[in-house]
Amino acid sequence: MFSTAERVRTILPGVEVRTGYIELQPPDPATALEGLVDPVVLPFFLARGYHVLNDVPAAVDRHGSGTVTEHLGVEEHLVEAVAQRLHEASTPLGGIAGLDHVVLGAAGSRQAAALEEVEAITCLLEARLGRRVTPAYLSGARPGVRDAVSTARARGARRVGVATYLLAEGRFHRALHSTGADVVAVPIGDHPEVAELVVHRYREMVA
Repeated sequence: MFSTAERVRTILPGVEVRTGYIELQPPDPATALEGLVDPVVLPFFLARGYHVLNDVPAAVDRHGSGTVTEHLGVEEHLVEAVAQRLHEASTPLGGIAGLDHVVLGAAGSRQAAALEEVEAITCLLEARLGRRVTPAYLSGARPGVRDAVSTARARGARRVGVATYLLAEGRFHRALHSTGADVVAVPIGDHPEVAELVVHRYREMVA
C-alpha cells in the first residue's frame, strides 16, 4: 500500500516531499520544516477546521519562511476517492446499488466553515452516486453517524453503508464500525486521487 507522500514523490520526482504531524506522532512541524527555505506547506486536512486555520499557519510562522496552500477542501478528487472506497467495501452486497442508504461519516468540527465543506462534499457525492447521502459526524456536530444509521433504518433502509470521509485509520474510523452500518468503507488518505489533489495544490502555488 502506497502512502500519499510516496505517490506524490513518484509524480514530482524533482521535489523534496516531507511529512509532519500536528499531534499524536512524530515528526512535529518544526522537525519536518527544519533546514528548509521558503517551503510549500499543504495542510493535509479535509475541511477547514482549527488545525487548518491556526496550527499550520502558526507552525510556518515559527519556522520563519514558507507558503501555506489551500487544504484539501471541496474537490472532485475527494468525491471520486470516497465513491470508489464505498464501492469496494460494498462489493459483497452487490456494490453501491445493493445499499438502501448511504451515510457520509466525517470527523466533525465546531467550525462552521468545516461543516459547510462536508455539506458541499455530500452534495457532490450525491450527484456522483445518483442517490441521497446523509452527512453525519463523529464529534463536534450533529447528526452523529450512529443516529444517522438508526434513522435510515427507521425509515425502511435494510442495508446502510457508511462512506468514510476520513484520511487515516484510527479512533474515528474504528468508531464507524460500531454505528450499526452494514458496510463501512476504508479511509481515503492513500487513494491515488488524494495524491493527485496534493500535487494540484502544489502546482497551483508554484505556478
